[in-house]
Amino acid sequence: MLKIPAFLYLLAILAVLLCACGSGEVQIVEVTSTPEPTPVVVVATPTPNLEATVSAMVAAQLPTVAAAPQATATPDPTDTPSPTYTPRPTATPAPTTTPDIAATIVADIQATLAPAPTTPYLSISDMVQSIEGGLVQVLTPTGSGSGFVVSEDGLIVTNAHVVEQHSSVTVRFVDGASLTGRVLGRNETIDLAIVEVDSVLSLQPMTMGDSGSARPGDEVITLGFPLGDDLGQDYTVTTGVVSSQRTYGSVDYIQTSAQIYPGNSGGPLVDRAGQVIGVNTWVRNDYESIGFAVSVSTVIQNLDSLASGVNVSADTGGEWWTYENDYCQYTLTVHPNWTFVEEDVCDAYFERYDGGDLVGTVSILASGLETGETMREFAEWWRNNLVELAGDWETFEFLSVESRNDDHDGYVISYLWQEDEEYCVSNDTDLIVESSNSYNALVFKASICSFMPQSVFDEIGAMEFRY
Repeated sequence: MLKIPAFLYLLAILAVLLCACGSGEVQIVEVTSTPEPTPVVVVATPTPNLEATVSAMVAAQLPTVAAAPQATATPDPTDTPSPTYTPRPTATPAPTTTPDIAATIVADIQATLAPAPTTPYLSISDMVQSIEGGLVQVLTPTGSGSGFVVSEDGLIVTNAHVVEQHSSVTVRFVDGASLTGRVLGRNETIDLAIVEVDSVLSLQPMTMGDSGSARPGDEVITLGFPLGDDLGQDYTVTTGVVSSQRTYGSVDYIQTSAQIYPGNSGGPLVDRAGQVIGVNTWVRNDYESIGFAVSVSTVIQNLDSLASGVNVSADTGGEWWTYENDYCQYTLTVHPNWTFVEEDVCDAYFERYDGGDLVGTVSILASGLETGETMREFAEWWRNNLVELAGDWETFEFLSVESRNDDHDGYVISYLWQEDEEYCVSNDTDLIVESSNSYNALVFKASICSFMPQSVFDEIGAMEFRY
């Protein structure tokens, strides 16, 4: 087949068109349309912002730091602000070694919880062994107590109520040695006394501490010879804490939970360093776990005067005197510190003050017996009456109910009571007896605030009630 070049076809078509135009006729040439191709939508892939991506990744690995608040600009109301990328400031390159954050936190916590340095104390047993050479037992013809050495040349501190009115005592040391001691001076108002012994050897004094720095909760130890007649020559150690510091009258005391037993009086109360901070002196009769020691600061203040022979009696209110009741024919020898208040036929009332505060009362009350009523029956009625009254009291607790010997000798009822919180907890002892001169029951009722020292209770015991 003959092949015609393509450009000849184009010339032929052009000629036909020119002829048509030249003849003035318009010829319609049907042209078959070619389908339009389906449009292809091309989605432009945004160019990734590598800097922002890297910055975000770095930020995710770093601890979040709260930035200081920046003032927000108010946009132009006519314009919609478009987000813009603000490059992060160039940071100082981080060290190549990654810090162990967990270990750092643990170390910080451990440093916070680490206890503060403390004084390396000896164990209690070792501490006691190191000072026991200064502990002594004080024996008198009427009783015994404890004490401790305060000077190498033989001065010993104890309680005034331990030596009583004796001029000489026996001093027994822990190693068994005994010496005769001379009572140089005593002060009953602060319950302290100084005894002197002659020894060919230097004695081991105990070190005086600072009672003023003792704080509630500090651990303390009492040393002494409780119940010497029953327990023998072995001393006793009890532990506890400083409960508080108190002042009664003009005397400073350390209240402690360390047990103070009969016979511990005059012994030392020491701190964990083995230094004396108090002299054990008395315990509340109602609660054995509440004891008191005269502060060592009081000892230091009075040491020289006591050693020089000062003798201060607690009987500063006057002389003993005798109250007589003519109606029920009984008598009472009255301690000088007790004041007569009033008499009402067979009843009589006395009061005890301490620094202006009423701390004790003594009442003698008469009650007629019913026909045929025994003292036992009356004592039971009295007890039941107390129980009934106690329904309106803040505190009430029986301590003991005892028969003295027989019905004639009567009964003793001891109890604690507190009417309300305005008043102290009172330690009462009611002695119920039958009058020998009339058919009456007499009740000798002694009531003392429980926090008072033993010497105040002893004043009651020293009064003689004749009926």
